[in-house]
Amino acid sequence: MKVDAVETVRLDDHHEHLWVRLHTDAGIVGTGETTPRVGSVERIVHEVLAPLLLGAEVAPERNWQAMFRAVAYHGYAGAELRAVSALDMALWDALGQQAGLPVHRLLGGPCRDVVPVYNTCVSHGPLRDHERFMADPGGLARDLVDEGYRAMKIWPFDELSPASLGHDVDRRELRAVARVFAAIREAVGDRIEVALEGHSCWGLPAALRIAREVEEFDLMWLEDMLHAGDPDAWRALRESTRTPICGSERLFTRYGMAPFLQCVDVVKQDVCWTGGFTEFVKVAALCGAHELPVAPHNCHGPVGAMATLHASAAIPNLRVMESVRAFTRGFFADLVDEPPVIRGEGAVIPERPGLGLRLRDDVLARARRTVSERGDAVAAGGWGDGDPWKGGLGDRV
Repeated sequence: MKVDAVETVRLDDHHEHLWVRLHTDAGIVGTGETTPRVGSVERIVHEVLAPLLLGAEVAPERNWQAMFRAVAYHGYAGAELRAVSALDMALWDALGQQAGLPVHRLLGGPCRDVVPVYNTCVSHGPLRDHERFMADPGGLARDLVDEGYRAMKIWPFDELSPASLGHDVDRRELRAVARVFAAIREAVGDRIEVALEGHSCWGLPAALRIAREVEEFDLMWLEDMLHAGDPDAWRALRESTRTPICGSERLFTRYGMAPFLQCVDVVKQDVCWTGGFTEFVKVAALCGAHELPVAPHNCHGPVGAMATLHASAAIPNLRVMESVRAFTRGFFADLVDEPPVIRGEGAVIPERPGLGLRLRDDVLARARRTVSERGDAVAAGGWGDGDPWKGGLGDRV
């Protein structure tokens, strides 16, 4: 089975999502997804990576190596790896459909019957979880517990960071915001775990101060309190608190994650960013060798969420999978024919071939679609096969 065409799909009302569709000579179409800032990702798909895939056999490991070599030449993280991730996802989807097996079985089969999840409190449509974790944290926690959730993630300190660029935090404001965690504990006690997301907003001294302030609430973890740059700073934060340290989806591939494995208690990686299934399972295996659990990042659309579910089912060292109930119960069914089934008590592991879903026909009918086909794509020029200067590249500089 070979790749005949590479298509990208964008919607004006979901402008932070990019879907890719790989059309094959077997009539199978594989689908992938990534987010955000997808204009640059789309260009990389068509200008850099499509020439490497068109006419190639669907063989995800070999395809991944060609794509990674192409983008690693000038620095691989960011838009480049998001493009690789979406295409890799689509390759595995096509391969699963050809084999008649769900992707998680191609990866070795499920390690559990249900995938545990937590709710990240993002707002969308009628579900205003983001506003509620500040205005009504106890009520939000009670609602989540009633729906079966055993964990939630919030980020109440983020808005305190801009004034000092994250290098200081006012004591009065710090204590006032920390009351959010007290309200959750008062409302539901230990019936739900609470994670604090830092979104890399803080420098080390401020992060240390926040960690001390919230330690009494026995949080599930502190996530990405620091920029994912200096492992020593992460180690200092970890050594200062008994709260587990989690990170980081900002560290793409095993190469980015490896220096931090001695600095975290829970590893956060993203199937849609780190290199798709092909690389995600390698990162998980590396973490397993260090006895570390993985908690996949997952704030994506339905295709990305389904891919995260397949990956979460297959790795033995899963801690818990992220989910956003406002997305799951909101727009997922508007975009795909068979959205992932994700509830508070866990996510249902799908058994349909490949990813087990596709973009709806009405979505494709109104989308902006760009297609690279065999014969009309820009020549690869050597970017994926060892010599970036062959094929007349020097003449085009």
